[in-house]
Amino acid sequence: MRELTKAQEEIMQLIWDLERCTVGDIREEIKKRTGEKPPHSTVSAVVLTLDKLGFLKHETYGRTFVYEPVISKTQYGDRSLKKLLGKYFGNSPKKMVAHLIKKEDLSLEEINDLMKKLEEE
Repeated sequence: MRELTKAQEEIMQLIWDLERCTVGDIREEIKKRTGEKPPHSTVSAVVLTLDKLGFLKHETYGRTFVYEPVISKTQYGDRSLKKLLGKYFGNSPKKMVAHLIKKEDLSLEEINDLMKKLEEE
């Protein structure tokens, strides 16, 4: 699975939220979130690339394409997390969690919740 560019990932986030959508739906969602509606050609170009890369599938209804994710948000997130873990923490989840605890200034309650979760796993 290929790593997405920032623009591709932003569009994929919207598609994961919408689940099934057209380029018009994506543009409307962007307008809701930012107040500005991007050009159809810009969004369409990104969506077509995502389709070609295998992140999306589509159905055709006349001249309209309806897109759905092929790769789930969880699948992409797992892959991204694994890459982050290897690149910055030497493939050590322990180092990553220690870093998060230190940098995020977690409360004792949050640390205990993490410990419980780890014990359950």
